[in-house]
Amino acid sequence: HLPGLLGPALAAIVVIGVSEGRAGLADLWSRVVRWRVGWVWYAIIAATAAMMLIPIVATPGVVPGDFVAYSGAPSAGLAVVIYVILVNGFGEEIGWRGFLADRLLDRRSRSVTALIVWVVWATWHLPLFWVVGTFRGLGVGGTIGWIIGIGFGSVILTWMYQSSGRSILVVALWHAAYNFTTATTASAGLAAAISSTIVIVASVVILCLPSSWQRPDEGRLA
Repeated sequence: HLPGLLGPALAAIVVIGVSEGRAGLADLWSRVVRWRVGWVWYAIIAATAAMMLIPIVATPGVVPGDFVAYSGAPSAGLAVVIYVILVNGFGEEIGWRGFLADRLLDRRSRSVTALIVWVVWATWHLPLFWVVGTFRGLGVGGTIGWIIGIGFGSVILTWMYQSSGRSILVVALWHAAYNFTTATTASAGLAAAISSTIVIVASVVILCLPSSWQRPDEGRLA
């Protein structure tokens, strides 16, 4: 399944290259490396990554290797961090936020965009339920919870993408940081529950903002 995780990024690059040429690819790249976004976004990323350390005080018997034992990834020690950033971070976010959400935000509200991306994003994950052990072990209840959870994740990531000036770098780093709080052997249990709850609460707050449902043309008219 590893090459497939790069699918959204590769698809975005191909479609943009064919439809928009070099100018479109240059714009995409500028958003991939858009790092001048304000310190608050890096603070959010750092705070999220820090939650992966919760098991140190909350999980007896946890060992250093558990923090890099990542679901679906090969055993590669600290190198798994680079893998997650490249594959889960940029591999997904170039496609989902950098292409799909980016186009939708030009015509639809942030919340509607997040909900549309949620459906596509969740559907794209379906093959993993046959090839990745952690997905196969979710069961009916776990699968429903996972689908709802990815919806909240879509809300957070769409908000971060739009509010950071459409920086793919920001959402890719946050995506990777969040995954380390939910998808490692160490994070199973309390760390995953805490980080997931924070994402859910933050997403509900975002969805309750009237501006989240405002289309771009409504903002211009206002």
